[in-house]
Amino acid sequence: MMAFAFLASAEESNSTSIPLVLEASTIDNNSSPKVHRAPMRINIEAWYNSDSNTIDIIYDGENEGEVVLYLSDNIVGYDSTINTTLSLPTSHGAYRIEIVTDNWTAEGLLKL
Repeated sequence: MMAFAFLASAEESNSTSIPLVLEASTIDNNSSPKVHRAPMRINIEAWYNSDSNTIDIIYDGENEGEVVLYLSDNIVGYDSTINTTLSLPTSHGAYRIEIVTDNWTAEGLLKL
């Protein structure tokens, strides 16, 4: 399983675009033991744009998937494609981004 984690806080930067770190993990649809190997590399980025109050997801890969945006465990945004821009309903709160494909998932947090 591969993971890289991050948590972004909007008040920590004067920039209008803040990078969000995503924690990614593979989905194991097979219960048999796996051979240990190098971590899977996922070329995905997420950015919070404070000027437009949006989150931009940029993915360079072959997998198809969907993006779900949560605010306090309520779904406030959704897109059926990974490369997307999601508008935030408010400029305050703790948002969770979840990206799901057949092979991997990624999750990130944004506190405003």
